[in-house]
Amino acid sequence: MANQYEDDEDDLDVETSQNEAPANLRKALKREQKEKAALLERLATVEAENRSRSVKDVLATKGVPDKVAKFIPADISTPEQVDAWLNENADVFGFSKPADAPADEEAKANIRSYDRINAATQNVNSPTRDADLMAKLAGAKNIDELNAITGNPGQRRR
Repeated sequence: MANQYEDDEDDLDVETSQNEAPANLRKALKREQKEKAALLERLATVEAENRSRSVKDVLATKGVPDKVAKFIPADISTPEQVDAWLNENADVFGFSKPADAPADEEAKANIRSYDRINAATQNVNSPTRDADLMAKLAGAKNIDELNAITGNPGQRRR
């Protein structure tokens, strides 16, 4: 009968004595710690570049000089935080607060929606208009009255 663990024994070909095993573990641990430190350093540089880029983008969209970036605290990294910090310190750096801008955009969007709804409902026939039109059509005495109601002046009786 086959033993299901036979393949595992092939992996143990390493000839190590009892004294060398802890030393190899220490070497492996140091190697892993060095790799971790290198990765952490690389992560820090990437995060710093990302923060710098996002801060410069927010400053450019706000029309604020790039020199203001060096005064923004290091713990502020997201565009929303940068925007809030700029609005809070606008008077210190001599630029105006664009606090009305989001509200203005929202108001403009609401006005456009309102106008679109009004345009769609302005030419809609209400039930009373339909009834009035039906009454006019039923009360027409000749073809000229029907043409005037329907808006087809060129239509003649055959």
